[in-house]
Amino acid sequence: MVVRIVTDSGADIPEEVCSELGITVVPLTVTFGVDSYRDGVELKSDEFYRRFIEEDAMPTTSQPSVGSFVEAYDALKDSADEVLSIHVSSNLSGTLNSAIQATSQTGLGSKIRLIDSKQVSMGFGFSVIAAAEAANQGASLEQTAAAAQSTLDRTSVFVLFDTLKYLEKGGRMGKASALLGTVLQIKPILTLDDGVIAIKQKIRTFRKGIQSMSQLVDACGSLESAAVLYTTDPSEAVRFADGLKGNLPDGSTPTTVRLSPAIGTHGGPGVLGVVCVSA
Repeated sequence: MVVRIVTDSGADIPEEVCSELGITVVPLTVTFGVDSYRDGVELKSDEFYRRFIEEDAMPTTSQPSVGSFVEAYDALKDSADEVLSIHVSSNLSGTLNSAIQATSQTGLGSKIRLIDSKQVSMGFGFSVIAAAEAANQGASLEQTAAAAQSTLDRTSVFVLFDTLKYLEKGGRMGKASALLGTVLQIKPILTLDDGVIAIKQKIRTFRKGIQSMSQLVDACGSLESAAVLYTTDPSEAVRFADGLKGNLPDGSTPTTVRLSPAIGTHGGPGVLGVVCVSA
């Protein structure tokens, strides 16, 4: 039985990895004013962040349409017996709901298994990769789903924000809404708690926030894999990634990932994050 893997652009998996592993990516939509773009397809990160910084219009995002998922699933009918579809947290996006509705409109129907990652970006991207690697080795649907869930269960995400205004405007504050209205000038480190954004630490300066994130990574113990996330400062991301090499197996290096437009919309400039998968 051939199993194929489907995800959405909120996973932030590098294009070359998706191509190599045969992962199907359904793009979210990013809108500037009256113009809408398929995330990562019609609007790449470099152009998105340039416009984000230079233009007055605040971008917005929306989940893929049901039709987009039907099209993606139908395209796999001739090459797959079953499909594992893994998506961004349902508490942050309606993407999973679109995928659920699509299953009743495609020929694969009950042969599609859906997973709510309760994560974002490479916080579930690593689980998609694990599932694809298992599927390519001939694993069953149950086995690929187990590989994905095992990775999710061992994943921690910590994100340092320069400002919360974009997260607030996008309505994604979650449990971090307690920070709104504070008189303190803080640089919060946020995490995901059962799919909802939550406060991990409150830091006074960005530099101290980076130090605190390093300590949080160390607390995760030995790592199987890691990714450093950023929006506008690749040099800071590279420096942070260099400092994580000792937490990984010999010869392994963290992946450095620029947040896609659909995810970066809610973070804004200056975001630095880390995803850790414990060994």
